[in-house]
Amino acid sequence: MNFRYPVFLDLTGKRALVVGTGYEIPSKVQALVDASANVLYVNETADPKIEALAAAGLIEWKKRSFEAADLENCMVVIADTVDNSEIFRLAEERRILCNSVDDPRNCRFSFGSIHRQGDLTVAISTSGWAPAVAVRLREKLEREIGPEYGTLLKMLKKVRREITSRIADFSARRELWYRIVDSDVLELLKAGREPDAEARIRALIENAVELNSLPAACEPPLGQQRNPRE
Repeated sequence: MNFRYPVFLDLTGKRALVVGTGYEIPSKVQALVDASANVLYVNETADPKIEALAAAGLIEWKKRSFEAADLENCMVVIADTVDNSEIFRLAEERRILCNSVDDPRNCRFSFGSIHRQGDLTVAISTSGWAPAVAVRLREKLEREIGPEYGTLLKMLKKVRREITSRIADFSARRELWYRIVDSDVLELLKAGREPDAEARIRALIENAVELNSLPAACEPPLGQQRNPRE
């Protein structure tokens, strides 16, 4: 077990298979739906939450036992059955990422403890050894990283293209991003002063554009240049 390589996947339109039952399965299925995956759920019965997703046409539910053909064209599979080893073996043969819930020996990846605020995602992993530690750390972050971060990201998403087009120099753009993040914008958002936060971001952008549009210092006319020997 060596879950040491963190990654965030784009599952948009990708086929994801979920097999079995367990208290975590409904949330796993919902997370895949939220990630815009094409979800196939295979099990003879389903939790009411999964039934609702299937009834709404958000997932496909096959009311039967797992078959190897279910893995066709899948990018990821999540299993929670009495014995996940066969599903894992078949997924490995097909080079499909497989997670077996609370079964590290039959996993190619693990899920971290997740905290989200809008487009901000913080994932914490203990490589499967102590999930309770990850949960407590996530709870701490939930108290420290509030909805103001999600609002900030929404604002920055709106101005990102403008900043790129108006400030050509990469180092100048990087400096501007840090000026915004290190300013009092987050405190303004936390206090509910969104218009003031937008105004602060706008002022920082305009100041950066102005600084980077100033002409470079000109050399003196040829007739007035100093003699290098002087």
